[in-house]
Amino acid sequence: MRALFGGTFNPVHQGHIALARQVRAAFELDSVAFIPSFHSVHRTQPQATAGQREHMLRIALQPFPELVVDSCELQRQGPSFTVDTLRALKQAAPRQDLCWLMGVDAFNGFADWHRPDEILQLANLIVCARPGVALQAGRFAEHFLAGDEQLTDFDAGRIALFDMSPSPCSSTRIRHQLAQGETAADCLPPAVLEFIHQQSLYR
Repeated sequence: MRALFGGTFNPVHQGHIALARQVRAAFELDSVAFIPSFHSVHRTQPQATAGQREHMLRIALQPFPELVVDSCELQRQGPSFTVDTLRALKQAAPRQDLCWLMGVDAFNGFADWHRPDEILQLANLIVCARPGVALQAGRFAEHFLAGDEQLTDFDAGRIALFDMSPSPCSSTRIRHQLAQGETAADCLPPAVLEFIHQQSLYR
């Protein structure tokens, strides 16, 4: 089973990497693929170009062979709908079981995503819980794993909760720090920080 981690990654930071590694170990996944969005439909468009965000991901993940970059949404262009990405990946590798990684904030709005029921027909979900944000299961409550079930026993249609370790890093905070002339070195992989300076990003 492979996890898919979608986002703008504007920029990718140590919190993203730590979460992906924790999820992979907890669910015994083959790999975690970071999928940078081309045109996010749920948030403001990033300052960094698609090529810059992809490059930052590739240099950040280089030390971790179990973490990879999949640029399918950048190649497809247009709005980055999760259901379209899952359809394409399942068509390319029908026997590969997939799970989509998302935060609890995103899951609480999952009913408003484009074709959420079809997403669950194509993949499992891993919802990362964090303190202070209550889970709203809504009409998807029946999809959550029962106490004795394992995510890897299902090829699609199940939702697993994962208690993520708290991280002080966020892309919003990093962009603010860089705009103020601070380094944000505590949250950025050194190669990513160097690239940001070379490209004069987030000033």
